[in-house]
Amino acid sequence: MMTGLGPLLASLAAIDIAAFMSRFRRNAILYGFALLFLLTAYALVVAALAVYLGGLWGMPMALLVVAGGALVLALIMYFWVATANRAEARRKREAAAANSSKALMATAALSALPLIVKSRPLLFVSVAAGLGFLLTRQMAPAKRHADEPAE
Repeated sequence: MMTGLGPLLASLAAIDIAAFMSRFRRNAILYGFALLFLLTAYALVVAALAVYLGGLWGMPMALLVVAGGALVLALIMYFWVATANRAEARRKREAAAANSSKALMATAALSALPLIVKSRPLLFVSVAAGLGFLLTRQMAPAKRHADEPAE
């Protein structure tokens, strides 16, 4: 039965890969043309702005204004990306620290497990402590958000 299933799965995988590659090529070509037209429209809008401002202030001043505007937009985008990258790195560090401490606690608990299982009083104390912890977690009131009014 498995000998007949292998070629069937291989042919299904080949069909899916061929369809995926065909769709990928088609989308790449269409998105490439869309990007080309978008960049052409952008260049023409910038040129039209420069010509319009050139009629008002003169061409050298108009080009400086357009270049300055592009520079300001680039700096804003740069700072936005840098801020987002710093926030992501901070979240990763915090998650790694939390996972590290959880792993350390789990390792400590697993290393103490044989001692607890051998000692009957420690087993009862650890079961009672675990049940107490679970009960306090369930009985604890839900945290309110800062914008909710106090009752």
